[in-house]
Amino acid sequence: MKITSDIHTHTYLSSCAARDSWPWDFMKVCGELGIKTLGFSDHLWDKAVPGSSKWYAPQDVDHVFQLKEQLASQQCQEAVGDMKILFGCETEFLGGKHVALSREAAKLFDFVLIPPDHFHMKGFTVPADLNEPKDIKELMIRRFMEVMELDMATAVVHPFHAMGWTPEMPRLIQSMITDNEYIECFTAAKQTNCAIEINTCAVKPVEDGVGDDSFSPEYVRMMTLARETGCVFSIGSDSHNPKSIAAFKYDRFERFTELCGIESILYQ
Repeated sequence: MKITSDIHTHTYLSSCAARDSWPWDFMKVCGELGIKTLGFSDHLWDKAVPGSSKWYAPQDVDHVFQLKEQLASQQCQEAVGDMKILFGCETEFLGGKHVALSREAAKLFDFVLIPPDHFHMKGFTVPADLNEPKDIKELMIRRFMEVMELDMATAVVHPFHAMGWTPEMPRLIQSMITDNEYIECFTAAKQTNCAIEINTCAVKPVEDGVGDDSFSPEYVRMMTLARETGCVFSIGSDSHNPKSIAAFKYDRFERFTELCGIESILYQ
């Protein structure tokens, strides 16, 4: 399947993105690669929601809305061509009902991305002493289900990717999640019309991977189960610099979705 959408990109307005991560450069690069729908999703913590970290605090709704001015600029108007632009955000989730975006503010965006597993923010999104794989797995599944209960996310991003530990940890945790546990999670996603993101981390090669592309067998299992459960998907390069998209393109996403039998993708 030809990939024509990407709704997970970060401009210079995200503190972790490149300072020259301009929206018009994303438009140019993505347009050249066949993207027809491009979504911007800068990090966001709504001031109306208590509990922000020092890192998140400056990245509020007003800050993110600066992108609206950029989208009206001459540079963007010249670069956009016939591409459809979506204005979204990637908010934060601390568990329970503690999502960093009010429902009122959520209405201002074309889409909302929620990460259930930003576990690299120790002492903030997760307990500082969370290290045991069994505990990580259990919390990850619980957080996923809690995001579904919010019924706010357009898509859940980089699901079941245990970031913040060793490079091997994500795959270890995924191998511990049973088919039935995945199916329970994906059934909840289907019921709430929440898309499952296929992130760049899902299509990276691994040493003992599947096929010529060396895709992670755990990611293939996960996404195939999501497809069999009836989920829809979204594509997210999660790029923090348009140059990174130019480097990897979207062909690995195309071959991965084909391998998993995925055909239902948002904004395609």
